[in-house]
Amino acid sequence: DLDNTLYSPELKIFDQIDLRMKIFISQKLDIPIEQAFKIQKDYYHSYGTTLYGLMKNYNCDPNEFLKFVHDINFDKLERNEALYKKISLLPGCKVVYTNGDEDYANKILVKLGLDKVFFDIFDIRKANFVPKPKAESILALLNKYKLKAENCVYFEDLEKNLKTGHDYGMTTIHISKNQKNFDCAGFINFRFKTVNDALDVIHKSIFNYNS
Repeated sequence: DLDNTLYSPELKIFDQIDLRMKIFISQKLDIPIEQAFKIQKDYYHSYGTTLYGLMKNYNCDPNEFLKFVHDINFDKLERNEALYKKISLLPGCKVVYTNGDEDYANKILVKLGLDKVFFDIFDIRKANFVPKPKAESILALLNKYKLKAENCVYFEDLEKNLKTGHDYGMTTIHISKNQKNFDCAGFINFRFKTVNDALDVIHKSIFNYNS
């Protein structure tokens, strides 16, 4: 995953996108911002993304939406050399899986210094605008890269998105600093506060196994 997984949610990058979604809906549908907020959240919960709901109900142009909502300030993002090293040392094919678009994802990765470490970005366009956690999205990801789900490890900050991956056999890693009140969801294999913490444990496991 990209947002709030490869960088901390405390940077509030996605908060900017959240606000611009409300503005877009309000302007496009000519409705008050409060009503736009309700539509945004209703569609997110019903369809997986606000965009998918707008496409289904209002024939929204996805390219116009994505360009508008991702026009944000990235200044709080900084290069993360430690994360670059930890990801680069991982075996296998490394892919960013996001409900955002590739242009936006690339901007994030460049700011983090991670633009050279991933094989590809599987974005919402490559998923034919079908968002995670829908099964069609996961299957499109697996088919595009000819991956076997049981060989994949899926890092994600949103619990609900991990369930579909687990259903198809992926190892799931939930990344969240809010470790309170978590139930022991059967579709979560591991939980860590940050992706760095998760990779530290993985590297120790690989090193110990290989030794």
